[in-house]
Amino acid sequence: MTTTNSRMNNFCLLLALVLQSACFAAAFTAAKPTSLTTNTIPSTNFRPLHAKRKFTINTDLSGDVSSDGLLADRKKEQEKRAAAKAAVKSNLGRTGNNNKKKSSSAGKAAVPAWKAKKAETLAKQRNGDVDSTFQSGSTLPQDQNVQIKVAKRGNKNVTLVRGLTSGMEDRKKLLKELKSKLGGGGAMIDGVLELQGAHGEKTLEMLKKKGFSDAKLTK
Repeated sequence: MTTTNSRMNNFCLLLALVLQSACFAAAFTAAKPTSLTTNTIPSTNFRPLHAKRKFTINTDLSGDVSSDGLLADRKKEQEKRAAAKAAVKSNLGRTGNNNKKKSSSAGKAAVPAWKAKKAETLAKQRNGDVDSTFQSGSTLPQDQNVQIKVAKRGNKNVTLVRGLTSGMEDRKKLLKELKSKLGGGGAMIDGVLELQGAHGEKTLEMLKKKGFSDAKLTK
């Protein structure tokens, strides 16, 4: 009787071990990952690292491709839109960037009244009652009725030499010589020599030495 019970117990233990082994095998099989060698695509959209991407060429394109990589017709459409955008006027009445030069030149054409009046006053002060734009070319220094005047320009003085009838090139040479001896700047405007500073007496002395015997100082 004892022997029979012992055999039954051993059989039960063996059966339990077999069942436990079967359960472990089933659980291991369920947890095993899907093999990558099969043709089945995993449900997690698994993509191996360093996978090469495939590119396809669209052979249905028509037209010429421009250098910018766009189709020619699409590029023309973009150029039309850009031109239309540039032509639209802003609230200030100014056109786009392409017309900045035109708008600035148009603004320069309209001189303010105060500027025109100032230019007229300076021209009257510069020329007086003498037309310095006249040039005879072969006039001798003693035949020229030269006037020398010291005038005010704001807080500065300027010496005017007008009434010259010699050629413009001769006047430029005379201006250069006077500037060098007086040590200042100057310019020739409308045939009149303008020297920076009050140099009436010195200018008269130098012109007398050069043969301008009729040169005189005026107020």
